Amino acid sequence: MEEQKPPAPEMAKAAPKRRALWIAIAVIVVVVIVVAAALLGGLFAGAKPQAIFFVGYPGEGDKLIPTWWNNRAQWPAAWLYSEGLLDTSFIGRLKTAGVDVTTIEGTAPVPPMSSDYNTSSGLFNAEYQAMFGRAPKLYGPNSYDAMFVLAMAFQKAQTTDTNSSAFKAALRAVSNPPGVAIRPGEWAKALANITAGNDVDYQGASGAINFDQYGEVGSDYEAWSVNASAGINQKLFIPEGTWTTSSVHSATIHASAVPSGPAAAATNLPIGTLFDLTGALKDFGPDQQNGTILAAADVNSAGGITVAGTNYNLQLFHEDDGTNPTTAGSAATKLVTLDSVKALIGATSSGASLAAFAVIAPAGIIEISSSSTSPVFTTSDTTDQFWRTAPSDALQGKAASWYAFTHRGWRTMSILYVDNAYGRGLSSVFAADFRARGGTVLRIVAFPVDPTQVDANSILQTLFTPGAGTAYIPTATWRPTEFVAASR
Repeated sequence: MEEQKPPAPEMAKAAPKRRALWIAIAVIVVVVIVVAAALLGGLFAGAKPQAIFFVGYPGEGDKLIPTWWNNRAQWPAAWLYSEGLLDTSFIGRLKTAGVDVTTIEGTAPVPPMSSDYNTSSGLFNAEYQAMFGRAPKLYGPNSYDAMFVLAMAFQKAQTTDTNSSAFKAALRAVSNPPGVAIRPGEWAKALANITAGNDVDYQGASGAINFDQYGEVGSDYEAWSVNASAGINQKLFIPEGTWTTSSVHSATIHASAVPSGPAAAATNLPIGTLFDLTGALKDFGPDQQNGTILAAADVNSAGGITVAGTNYNLQLFHEDDGTNPTTAGSAATKLVTLDSVKALIGATSSGASLAAFAVIAPAGIIEISSSSTSPVFTTSDTTDQFWRTAPSDALQGKAASWYAFTHRGWRTMSILYVDNAYGRGLSSVFAADFRARGGTVLRIVAFPVDPTQVDANSILQTLFTPGAGTAYIPTATWRPTEFVAASR
């Protein structure tokens, strides 16, 4: 009889089916992982900004913007410029380099829309044109105002000690209402009214110079654009709003009567100026210096300043800050120790002003800047020795953020800023306010203040590369490298 073999186990028949099932599951898992990675990469690693907030100066912009323009297909984004880039010469250079300048827009402080301002600016512009043969650039009017209001305070306080409480009270009194309106070029009117004990209110070439408790001024803002001819136009007027500081009107003080009779031979009253004539902000510095020259000429040609019976003419000592803290500190030391200046007007950049202030403060005089806008000065000056006729970037940062988020509708931005007090201050305010409004700041990238150290390709690659750069808010504080010892 033939032997029969037992039947094969059922497990053996099922093995191929199970292997097929596991292979299918593995394929599905791999597909899910790939899809998820693609989605997450698109949402996070590949996130791109709708726009860049660019805080810098023309010197660095000359390298960064043409490089970006030539690679705009790779790095698509709109750009919003800070006021440090609002310069017709710079825009003209970009146009020559092939950039479509009609795509450029930015924000900047702007004088008020008022008949008072129109009158004051008209007087100043006519004088400036007559003396220098052209219209003034940004911050030229602010420098004129700084010099003119200093002269008014000397006359009212009857002292040349700018660090005295009497002088500081006078500086606030002559700049704030109420009082007889004094405009650019009206030194004889100012002298007559101050001598008579009348309240005066300086209405400046750059707008209302109403110094608050921090020695600062408020401002309206504008969004500006560029036409095909590289001309700069106002795109939108942004009135001073919730971000403004409040002005403080000091108690009224009256000057002592000036003795009548023929004036004695004038004694020189030395004032230092410190503006960028050779560095990254050299497009602005010469006009700032010109503003002080014009104001001093207006004062000296109409009677000068009389303090306690002594007649003074303003004598200006000019120095170049080079947008370099070390240079600025050395220049300030020279102005204090060799020229014995009673006050300093400058510097152009906030970093240079910080270095100069490290010399000015212990020297016991005041510094009044026409363009240093970093928010750090507001609270770091505890001795009331730093003043400015340009508004703090605590205002511009919020005005620019409002424009970007509300008017332009951008929700995702990155920030490119010059790594100094100005850049850190303005970018930090913008970033914090933009986020508070519900926007997203992807990356915040710094670049050197020295244009020769700017590697445009590397910086832009970091700015636009997913996952590169940082999204922290830079701290607007003084850095040790921005100080120069008074002994230098």
